Amino acid sequence: MRPCAPDHNGAGGRTGDKCLHRRDGFTLLEMCFVLLIIVILMAVSTPAIESAFVEQAVRNDAHQLSLMVKTAMLQSVEQHRVYVIDLTDTTMALHPQGDETNSDDAPPPASASASTNSDDADAQDGPQGVDVNSKLDPRNKLQVPDPDKKNAWVAMPPTSWVFQPGELCPASQVRFSRGDAWLIMSFNALTGNVENESTYFP
Repeated sequence: MRPCAPDHNGAGGRTGDKCLHRRDGFTLLEMCFVLLIIVILMAVSTPAIESAFVEQAVRNDAHQLSLMVKTAMLQSVEQHRVYVIDLTDTTMALHPQGDETNSDDAPPPASASASTNSDDADAQDGPQGVDVNSKLDPRNKLQVPDPDKKNAWVAMPPTSWVFQPGELCPASQVRFSRGDAWLIMSFNALTGNVENESTYFP
């Protein structure tokens, strides 16, 4: 650091000299202070960021199931064909009844191959069935109400929701959970839309 030059006032002196300072870098104390601020900001923001990721993952799976239900109801009416959603606590699969496998080598259903009337022929020439398979996020779980305990939930057992053309939606109330976070959906029996939704994301 350069010392201050004295001011000289008078006929032959210098006037207006200023005190000049030059700093070559941050001091150790200043660096520690900046690091402390960064640590505090990270400690404050990390839980919020983690909660946002959890909420997004849970909502993605819930949206996928609600989309499957709407698709099943729509396709069953449009194609006059039964659709099924197979569920476990970790997987969801939508397919026409009789198309449980997606293998191209699988034989056609017996009823389809034996049909000879024009309606069946038109159905076979119509649009192909919709097949959608989805695995839940590994940390998410699909649950249903516990029949033995009020306000309790159990893992979704292997279940099939069968959508008959023009009939009520068989989907009911389900819950997607991840740790302490959860999202509950209730489906409308007439439309298949999500009728009620409640969430908790700590």
